[in-house]
Amino acid sequence: MKKRIFTLFFIFLTLQLFSQTHTTVDLGNDIYSLLSACEQKNYCERLSNVKPYTESYILKILKQSREHILENLEKEDSYTNRTELKTIDFYISQYEHKNKLDFSRLSFRYQSKNEKFPISFEFSNYDEGFISSGFYNLSDINSTGFEIFHNFNFVGDFGKNLSYRATAFLGLTEMPLQQVGNDYLIGYWWYDDWDSSTNGVGNRKRTINTFRNNSVLPYSYKKKWDGSVYYLTNLNHSGLEGWSTQLALGFGMYGEIRASLFDERISIGFGRYNHEWAAMDDNSSLVLNANASPFLGFDIKIDLFKWLSFSTLTGVMEFPNARYINGNAWYYCDFDAEPTIDEETGEKIYPTNFTAVDSYFFQNLYSLGMIDLNFKYVHMDFGSAVIWPKRFELGYMFPLINHVVYQNSVGDFDNLSLFGDIKGIIPGIGSIWFSAYIEEIDALKTNLFEKTRCMFAYQLGSKVNIPFLPFTTLSFRYTKIEPYCYTHQAIRKQPWYEFYIAESYTNNGKSLGYYLEPNSDEFFVRIESRPLPSAIVGLQYQLIRHGADYGSGAVPGSSIWSEMSTGNRDSLKKFFLHDGTYEWTHSITLDASYTFKDFVIPLQLYGGIGYVYDYFTKSEGGANQKTPYHKINTSEYPTKHGCVMYIGFKVFGFERSH
Repeated sequence: MKKRIFTLFFIFLTLQLFSQTHTTVDLGNDIYSLLSACEQKNYCERLSNVKPYTESYILKILKQSREHILENLEKEDSYTNRTELKTIDFYISQYEHKNKLDFSRLSFRYQSKNEKFPISFEFSNYDEGFISSGFYNLSDINSTGFEIFHNFNFVGDFGKNLSYRATAFLGLTEMPLQQVGNDYLIGYWWYDDWDSSTNGVGNRKRTINTFRNNSVLPYSYKKKWDGSVYYLTNLNHSGLEGWSTQLALGFGMYGEIRASLFDERISIGFGRYNHEWAAMDDNSSLVLNANASPFLGFDIKIDLFKWLSFSTLTGVMEFPNARYINGNAWYYCDFDAEPTIDEETGEKIYPTNFTAVDSYFFQNLYSLGMIDLNFKYVHMDFGSAVIWPKRFELGYMFPLINHVVYQNSVGDFDNLSLFGDIKGIIPGIGSIWFSAYIEEIDALKTNLFEKTRCMFAYQLGSKVNIPFLPFTTLSFRYTKIEPYCYTHQAIRKQPWYEFYIAESYTNNGKSLGYYLEPNSDEFFVRIESRPLPSAIVGLQYQLIRHGADYGSGAVPGSSIWSEMSTGNRDSLKKFFLHDGTYEWTHSITLDASYTFKDFVIPLQLYGGIGYVYDYFTKSEGGANQKTPYHKINTSEYPTKHGCVMYIGFKVFGFERSH
């Protein structure tokens, strides 16, 4: 009884301390793994499949979990229950908003006393940074990268239903890249006719440069800075570069305005931040992954019933600064030159004087719609997404019209995809799921895993609780990204455009979906525990296999920049691991983080150490031949192994940071 009275008092107290902040919390915050663990243990309601979550929603889930843990404590006063309660209380305290000037957090907050229409304003600073080094048997690829940024954060409320947040950051970064090739074929020149009799021989090739980031663990780095950076050796406009291969100044901004109505049954947001939709586990989404770059968008989520919700999102994709990978790929015909007219077709034929620019990248828009069904033991979601060149097209933004139907109505040339997920749940024990993302399926073909026009991704995963340990889970998933998945044929001569336009499933040069490149698969295993309220420990293993995206054994469709040539796309086949050279990457990582909650200045340290073993296999046959493969070790495709170590920090008011 005393515990229940304390719980009611605690909830009442928190209601007095917390504002109605409805802005979202960055996906990089470790609160998300905690909420996932709470769901796994059946401490709370089924979590929304639309991330990021708002502060108000996170607090609701934390309070539900706290009440459930208190009930467990009444039944059994154990180490696990006590630690879990302290963990929940620790995270609840991080979302405390008080009217005061806090020198320890470099923050200031003011909230009006009008209870019917509260207005608040909060300003805070926080710093974050990390350094990571890779040491390998090949000493010439050893490298170190780092980032250190200072952030200015503004957050507040207008009444009980409207909140805002703005974050600006500035700092230094250096992230060296190793160029491993400059000849990867992503397609043939758009303006050349495909010569089927010679299988494309004589057609001009489009190639790109290929890089590796050896400073960090494979596929783990996500740049913080927006757009481009300024090299410190040249702070003029000419020093603006696409990657921080040397010491550079990086900067950027996030911003958000969000309204929450009818006890959060309707959420409407507009802003620039990261998203993750349709994820069955942290960073697992095939559709819109947390590792994708942020973008400006407008989103709506409506909870029609407890078991049914509908969500929609439309955003503006950002240009990739691709000069550092632009080999012989992105050129355009000089449209100022006078074209000739084909007498039979009336088609404009431009002279072959080409200029090396990035005009191939036309700004695209992105629309996503999803329906969620949540029952006691089953979760399902399904929907569609579309990349479409920037134009006035209300149909993709209107939530009550299906993207598939509408695309057929406007010419059937945009990059459309379908997706679906199903998860089975055993309350308190664990879950198992299957996810599918489909970009193109040739239904007339009997072998979907052989034809290159079958461009899709799928994932099978499971997550279970480890008993007798506080918030401890074991995750496993297998993910396969088929060749050419997330890519799309460049479109041309549509009503709005005179030149070719790329429609790959990307934002700022990075996939919107899963973090792997096309023609890859991954075995992923992770155990994560919270032995102390402010500590997280994880052990992780990955095996990633990826078709070579450079060199003599390169496999078509292994890069996000790939495009199938129109002349032979139906004749190409794929034989995973048996159609060229493949890179095998084994990595095992031990990582940990700790928040010093008793320090005068809030401080979090995190770090990890990983071992990487990377080698190549080769098959003697071509793209259409399924022949045996064997391990190789050449100067072109060398075996490497080594250790990667990293350490990072967050200081001051980092708890709700973006």
